[in-house]
Amino acid sequence: MSSKIVLLEETSPWKFLGPIANGGTVFGLAISPVADVPRYWAATGCGVFSSDDEGATWAQTLSGLTTPLLSSLAVALNGALFAGSLEGDLFRSFDFGSTWEVGTLPSEHKATVIALFPSPNFRADGAVFAATDGEGLLVSRDSGRNWEDSSFGLGDPAVLAVAGSSDWSRQEIMFAATTEGVFVSRNGGRAWRKAGLMLEDDIVDVLAVSPAYAQDQTLFAGTEGGSLYRSEDGGITWGLLQEQLGEGPINCLWLSSNFAESGRTVVAVGTAIHVSDDRGESWHVGQVMPHSVLALTGDQNVVLAGLHDAGVWKSLDGGATWASFDGFTARGFERLLVAEDRLFAIGPQEGVYVSGDGGVTWRNLLGLDVYTSFTSLAVGDQQTLLVASQEQGLVRSADGGLTWGLVEQTVGVQAVLLLPNGGEGLAGTVSGQLLATHDAGKTWQEVESPCEGQEILSLVASPNYTEDHALLMGTRIPSEGKRQSRISVWASKDSGASWKQITVQNTPARWIHIAIPLGVAEDAADQAVLA
Repeated sequence: MSSKIVLLEETSPWKFLGPIANGGTVFGLAISPVADVPRYWAATGCGVFSSDDEGATWAQTLSGLTTPLLSSLAVALNGALFAGSLEGDLFRSFDFGSTWEVGTLPSEHKATVIALFPSPNFRADGAVFAATDGEGLLVSRDSGRNWEDSSFGLGDPAVLAVAGSSDWSRQEIMFAATTEGVFVSRNGGRAWRKAGLMLEDDIVDVLAVSPAYAQDQTLFAGTEGGSLYRSEDGGITWGLLQEQLGEGPINCLWLSSNFAESGRTVVAVGTAIHVSDDRGESWHVGQVMPHSVLALTGDQNVVLAGLHDAGVWKSLDGGATWASFDGFTARGFERLLVAEDRLFAIGPQEGVYVSGDGGVTWRNLLGLDVYTSFTSLAVGDQQTLLVASQEQGLVRSADGGLTWGLVEQTVGVQAVLLLPNGGEGLAGTVSGQLLATHDAGKTWQEVESPCEGQEILSLVASPNYTEDHALLMGTRIPSEGKRQSRISVWASKDSGASWKQITVQNTPARWIHIAIPLGVAEDAADQAVLA
């Protein structure tokens, strides 16, 4: 195997080659409400990004995050930040996003966090709510330190949206949407009852409450089917404004801070931004974006949109026209792989990129979108590629990435390896299963595993594998009771026929990467570097 891409002479400095690709997928956005700290934040699949110069430049923050896979973001009126993850973790930050702390949440309540809503009285009550996909509505009443269930009265554990009045001085009004419809709470989420919008053939995905709710009692609901509803009596009755606003589901809603006077309402349907100046009675398309719009937020000066694959966009005229931030790069590339004269990069949502010039330029391997999200990549000969899909199994290409096909449907594959000995290979799953192939990934069979119940995160072969038959495997042992989670490394010196656990480390980290130095003549696996 050639090493010319990754090995440098000791006297040669490292050279920054720039991002593999600009943009990235943005799941949540927030704008600082604190005048002395003008800042934007974006939640992505590779942590939180912030900008202090109105979006010209962005900086990544991972400090304190136990996972980079974020799904939602919200800011309280005092600048306290909250983030939720795809894996159900909840985080808080009290230094405007510079560092983060994970909240305490029973493992049985962990599910993807879809939306967050801090109390308008957060300074006094410390309350923040999290809508989850399968574990109901969660609440923290101690500023995000501890979380508990707040779903009493909600019929379905899949809470798809949560929103509330901006004024809790008289009543603590909140709304939540489940697969059954819209629910209302008048006591800060302690109990819920059905509102007037219960749908049998559609699902409410998003909610938006008027900034002047205490006066106008107005809120909006957008559905998976693309319909838009409005209530002007606090959710008791609803009117259908648009049966099909655009092509696809309504992804997000935003109401201008001066909604009571302007009626400005902005809705994202697929890739299109729709704008209304009469409280939703009539609409025009402001702009068609390059990819689906997943998040909207704004203040009196700016509206921000978070897109799938295309980063953050900005509007200075209330959503009528938009411009992208060219300096935003939030690509979650988890692994780099060298194969002869090619360099590969893979990310959960990004797919696979390949470079043939040492990382100067890159191209995306097409045809993988239907298999997201991705966890690992293995390269055989010049034409054989294997990609692990978290939800679908193992995907294989026999023509260098031009076409792809699903070859193994075991879900939860997180590590895959093709060995340099004529078609042998291994794959490991989130439950500790080991799969083996003897035909370069065309077919797979389950084999005996030494780590059932552990998450297999990494599989690596010695650079001298054809002589020493050495393999290393990194796993994660989940926490149990008072015993915290651990990372473990296993070694095999007989091509995986038998394994020995060689080290265990207590850590909340959910990943481990193993690299074995090239050019080492003996016992290369004993000199592995772990990250």
